[in-house]
Amino acid sequence: MDITPIKTNSLSDLQKAKIQQVASEFESMITQMMLKTMRSTVGENPLMPQSFGEKIFTEMLDSEYSKSITNTSNLGLAELIVKELEKLESPDLTGPDSFYNPALLMNDAFISDKMPLKSVTSSSSPTSKIAKWQSLIHEASEKYGVDKNLISAVIVQESAGNQFAVSKAGAKGLMQLMDSTARSLGVFNSFNPRLNIMGGTKYLRDMLDKYNNNEELALASYNAGPGAVDKYNGIPPYLETQNYVQSVSKLKSLFANKQEL
Repeated sequence: MDITPIKTNSLSDLQKAKIQQVASEFESMITQMMLKTMRSTVGENPLMPQSFGEKIFTEMLDSEYSKSITNTSNLGLAELIVKELEKLESPDLTGPDSFYNPALLMNDAFISDKMPLKSVTSSSSPTSKIAKWQSLIHEASEKYGVDKNLISAVIVQESAGNQFAVSKAGAKGLMQLMDSTARSLGVFNSFNPRLNIMGGTKYLRDMLDKYNNNEELALASYNAGPGAVDKYNGIPPYLETQNYVQSVSKLKSLFANKQEL
């Protein structure tokens, strides 16, 4: 594995090895998703349709390619995860419900276009999912003048508080920033909680300003893009976006009233 060993006295050798293994496997999975996405941009030749067997072997080939890429040309994601996990004194990386279990990280609850409200609130309360990010949320709220409850609601809806969440579309981190959006906001590392929250909140502020502090339109723009909101002169007729606006608004109300689901 092409990952720098963790230098800390608080972790055992077994924990260090497990962290590096998890980080590398996660990067390999992300790489495989990238390869699959790139391959999907090339249309299938109707004169030479791909057989079921060929599709299986293509998946296997992508899997091997992703492992090779991870081992020979580090993309930086594994190293980032290692650095974040080494800050924990005793991370539990062995159990099936471990937060950093690659299988859990790649589950649809963590990798989906947008988090459905049901999956966000099924295992624990919204408050518990953002408890560790409260100081950053308050800082962003003060800096950009955005309601802290709105920021909290967006984080829960977008990532369920998982700083390493990656959507199928490639959005990353707590507030699910696309790479192009992150760059425009000056966010060079979307997996960094502070940078992500600051960037996401700044974008929310921009959308609130654009739509005269109309939160529903700002949220619709956050989900579907300002172009779609402008095109329809309101919330776009997309079921996902309509559900997104309703879910975030409900979460914001819950935070404001200090209720639990």
